[in-house]
Amino acid sequence: MRPDRPGSGHSPGPGGSTASTASTASSIANTVATTTPPKSSSATKLRRAHRKSRNGCWECKRRHIKCDEARPACSNCVVSERTCSFPHNAVPSANGFVTASSQAAASAPPAGALRSPARSPAGSSPGSNTIYPPPHSLPPSAYGHRGFPMIDEAAPPTLPSFNEFFAGSPSASVTDAPKPPVFSAKHLILLHHAETAMPYTTSFMPPIINIAIEWSQQCPYAMDQLLALAADHLSLHSPESSLAHRRTATELQTRALMWFNHDTQENPGQPNDRICIPRFLFATLLSLHLLYETLTYHRSSYHAFIDKFIESTHLHRGVRTVIRSSYDIILDSPLRPFLLNFRAASETEYGGSECAELERIIESSDLAPATVAACKSACQTVQWAFNVHAILPPDDNIHAATAFPILLTAEYVEALRKNRPEALLVLAYYGVLLHRCRRSWIIGDSGSFLIQLIADYLGSFWQEPMRWPLQVLRTEQG
Repeated sequence: MRPDRPGSGHSPGPGGSTASTASTASSIANTVATTTPPKSSSATKLRRAHRKSRNGCWECKRRHIKCDEARPACSNCVVSERTCSFPHNAVPSANGFVTASSQAAASAPPAGALRSPARSPAGSSPGSNTIYPPPHSLPPSAYGHRGFPMIDEAAPPTLPSFNEFFAGSPSASVTDAPKPPVFSAKHLILLHHAETAMPYTTSFMPPIINIAIEWSQQCPYAMDQLLALAADHLSLHSPESSLAHRRTATELQTRALMWFNHDTQENPGQPNDRICIPRFLFATLLSLHLLYETLTYHRSSYHAFIDKFIESTHLHRGVRTVIRSSYDIILDSPLRPFLLNFRAASETEYGGSECAELERIIESSDLAPATVAACKSACQTVQWAFNVHAILPPDDNIHAATAFPILLTAEYVEALRKNRPEALLVLAYYGVLLHRCRRSWIIGDSGSFLIQLIADYLGSFWQEPMRWPLQVLRTEQG
């Protein structure tokens, strides 16, 4: 029997009474806190040596780092999700490559005032190497066939960089070169645990471990993040050492982030550079780990969970940007079989209609057109995830659930930040998918927790739209 997960309690919101690695990888590949770390009060540190870049962007000049002069946005600004602009007299570098992302001039919009939902839902009513073939039990559905969700990020809001996201720890600053990686006997134990006792997918762990080992000297952040995930898994199975393993996981994740930030600034790389493979692996493992932490350790209240979930989407979007143009190289790596299988499942002509009623509720709401479009897009992404979950075999279908947070748009996240009921309903339907993946240690009972949390917050006024997620909790047990 799986050990209990920590922090399972939650308190109701104002509305009512108490009532795996590969999908992350494939999702990023296919689609591709806001303050800087406080300066020390001690003596001013010497600036890191760097070559002058006469034609570099303003942001790199301000940060005193070397700019690769790529247009329309340099790699440093793409990685850190900053607004990139060049002096008018700057001449584009012959070596600069054009990124797929253009930068927005404005920062992310401020969070709206929290409110308790009081509107009635208008018009709501009850409601291996072989490519996996679609099962015959799934009939074709015009609604269910969505294909792979695509995100229009022509002008994404400015989002925190990795170092800004983890700015709470002074050690996460990228202005200091991290120490050379040291792997101790403790880390060997974690690696052995990851290889022999950390179930996530039957076919994907060997290539993950092989890539992490192969690049452990040049790109140690991939290995560090793998070991951080293993430490958290070990904490579930060793209650007497749970705190120590959790502390180790945090230390390894922090070290991985430092190395990743340092590496991407010192060596931005080119689209055809194979260094994108360990960076891709790190990004997917970090996204997976962050999802686990959000679902497990932030359950004290509705606002504690939602705030953390929203915060984590910022990092997911930054991760997507890092490896956006490297899919062809990643596809030529040992990850190829799984990526092809997942892509085939995501493009199936077969699908369900779990979210059909939810989409009708969203379309008939009195939200602003832009918010309706954002919530509808998120609803269709949940349906896509349900379809992929039904297509993939039981050992691999968790990947559909871990893909969803990576595909969310900034507009939907903003609606979630403002506690729009329709946006919360989408999250409740996602809770159903999590509940169907509850046998995975990454997910556990988080689906049940999420559905009940949102039901408590929305209250009886939204009981009818919440009927199906709550019914699933009652009928799908075991």
